[in-house]
Amino acid sequence: MAAPRSEPTQRATSAGERPRALRVAFWIVVASIVVLPAWLMFGRALAGAPIGEALLLQAFLGPGLALLIAVVVGLTAARKEVRRPRALTWRDVRLIGPWLLVIALMGLTIVDTSGTATGSALTAWFGDGWLTASQSFTAIGVLATLIGGAVLAWLQALELGRETRRRVERLVDEMQSPLLEQRARHEDATFERLDGPQSGRTIRLEGQREGDERA
Repeated sequence: MAAPRSEPTQRATSAGERPRALRVAFWIVVASIVVLPAWLMFGRALAGAPIGEALLLQAFLGPGLALLIAVVVGLTAARKEVRRPRALTWRDVRLIGPWLLVIALMGLTIVDTSGTATGSALTAWFGDGWLTASQSFTAIGVLATLIGGAVLAWLQALELGRETRRRVERLVDEMQSPLLEQRARHEDATFERLDGPQSGRTIRLEGQREGDERA
């Protein structure tokens, strides 16, 4: 009968067997550090929307957005359960996915002005009636990006701390295990008086004094 696998081996096996979608998601969030700021700056041009006045502000704020995304992704990738298999967990997908999606959608709603043209990717596709909706969604998206990024960084830092604590506790338990086993053996040990032909006999050397013999 095969011996049961240890807990670390089981975790390593389960990590290696994670769905391909989680491994792909890991590389998507890593790439988002560069791709999303660039998308917000130039993505609307792909739909024929103007690029002009907003570009300068985006060039100033772009590095800050990249840093915010990098903090969230870095705290996520720092966990051993993510770093070793290079795959996210479903928890990470549920937390980070919607946040990155909001940032990506802002690339379609950012309103810019160039010359006499004003609009967003949505207005280029569906008409000027989407201008107000684009402005509203962009304002909401900026708040969601800032607040959501701070919350996500906090949650991922907490999860990293919990994982680190579990690893330290497991290491301490492994170091203490031999000592605890040895102490248990000593506590369970019993000592009995020997029985036999020589038990209770005193060997006396010639010339030995009576006091020494009794000692």
